[in-house]
Amino acid sequence: MSAAVGARRPTTARAAWRSALHHLALLRAFSRQGLQVRLAYRSEFWMHLLNTVVKMAAIATVWRVLYHQSPDAFPIGRRQMVTYAILAALSSELLTWWEGPHFYLGMRIRLGTLVGDLLRPISLPYQLFSIRLGESLALLVTITAPALLIGGLAFGLAPPAGGYLAGGAAFAVSLCLSFVVLHCLNFLAGIVVILTTSVEGVATAYHGVMTILSGWLIPLWFYPAWLRAVADALPFRTVFFTPLSVYVGFVHGSGVAWALAEQLGWTAAMVLAVAGAWRGVRRRLVIQGG
Repeated sequence: MSAAVGARRPTTARAAWRSALHHLALLRAFSRQGLQVRLAYRSEFWMHLLNTVVKMAAIATVWRVLYHQSPDAFPIGRRQMVTYAILAALSSELLTWWEGPHFYLGMRIRLGTLVGDLLRPISLPYQLFSIRLGESLALLVTITAPALLIGGLAFGLAPPAGGYLAGGAAFAVSLCLSFVVLHCLNFLAGIVVILTTSVEGVATAYHGVMTILSGWLIPLWFYPAWLRAVADALPFRTVFFTPLSVYVGFVHGSGVAWALAEQLGWTAAMVLAVAGAWRGVRRRLVIQGG
C-alpha cells in the first residue's frame, strides 16, 4: 500500500507541473494576442498618447491650483499631491478600468459568439485576464512610460515614500494586485451584463461606483466619514487609492504591510468570487444569435 501511495505522489506532482506549464503557455499566447492588438494601429497610438498627456496635465493642474488655494486641507505635501494626480491618471490608462470583460462579454452575448470562447482550452476568466495583461504591458511601454516622463519633466514627480527600493517595490506589488482586483470586478460586472443583456446600463452604474469609491479622481481622505466608511468596506479603493497612498506616503511604516495584506485578501476574495459566479452562470448560459 505504501509503495502504491509513493508511486502516485510523483505522478500527481508531474501532472500538477504539466498543468502549470500548460497554463503559463496559454497565458503567454493570449497575452501576446492582447499585445499585438494594442500595437496594431499607429494613428490610434499617437491619439491615445496625446489624450493621456492632456488628461494627466489637466488633473495635475487642477490639484496644484486647489492645493495653492487651501494647503491646510491636504494631508500630504503639494508635490506629493501632484504626483498622486499624475499617477492616478496614468494608472487609469494602464489598467483601462473603463474597458474589459463587461464590454467584451456584452458584445459576445449580443452577437451570439460566446460559444467560441467557451470552446477554447482555457477558462474564460483566465483567457480574458491573459489578453488584458498583454494589452496592459503594451500600454505600459507605449503610453504610460512616455507620459510619465513628460509628467515628470513638466510637473516634477515626488519619489516613492520609503525610497526607490522599498517604496517603489511596495507600489509595484500593490499595482499588480490592483490589476487582478480590477479584472475580477470587471468580470463580475460582465456576468451582470450576461444576466441582464444591458451593457450600457451596467457600465454606467459600474463606472460611476468605480469613479467615486476607487479614489482615482478624488482621494478618499477628502470624503465625509460615512462615505469613507462605505469605501473602506468595499474592494474598489484597492484598485487606485491603496497603491497611490503607498507611493505618496499617506500610508507609511507598518501601515504599508497592512495595506498590502488587506489588498491581498481582497484579491483572493475576488478571484474566488469570479470562479464561483462564472461556474454558476456557465451552467445555465443560453447562447442566442448566430
